[in-house]
Amino acid sequence: MKNEYKVPVAALLRNLGSQQEVEMEVKAPSGIGDSFYGVRVGSPVHLKAVLSSMRSGIEAKGEISAVEEGKCSRCLKEVKRPVKVEFSAFMPFEREAGEASPMKCEVDEGGIYPLSGDFADFEGLIRDELALQLSMIRLCKPDCKGLCQKCGVDLNEAGCHSHEREPDPRFAKLAELKERMTK
Repeated sequence: MKNEYKVPVAALLRNLGSQQEVEMEVKAPSGIGDSFYGVRVGSPVHLKAVLSSMRSGIEAKGEISAVEEGKCSRCLKEVKRPVKVEFSAFMPFEREAGEASPMKCEVDEGGIYPLSGDFADFEGLIRDELALQLSMIRLCKPDCKGLCQKCGVDLNEAGCHSHEREPDPRFAKLAELKERMTK
């Protein structure tokens, strides 16, 4: 079974200092958001990267784009928004990924994703980068008014919406006394 996230890099690894451009459209892996909001499993993800061969592995730089979707945090309407993230990652040889190597200390930007033999596996990179890029506040529009706390009507669609004011519970005993006195 072919793994759609893996890219062959054997030729790149044989030529130190060489580069390889990668552009692929894959299905989104699981774990990017939750059932309420995120990049849905199986939705299209576009990855474009430049892989550079180094003595200790491969440096990958590029961008990932997808569509995040779910419900507005205030009014629960469906929201779809494109998400694009630039990344920089290091892909060391498998034998160096588990070792305490001084090369690992030089990586100060992006993640570390070990090579699988002669293949670069982008599944973890896609999941991590998109999950970190998801919107914290998800609104259908910047001025979304949300739902009424009392009756649940969408305040964006309701013209003038109000409820009868309830009496202050601190004065409930006084209201009872007033009611008894007026009988």
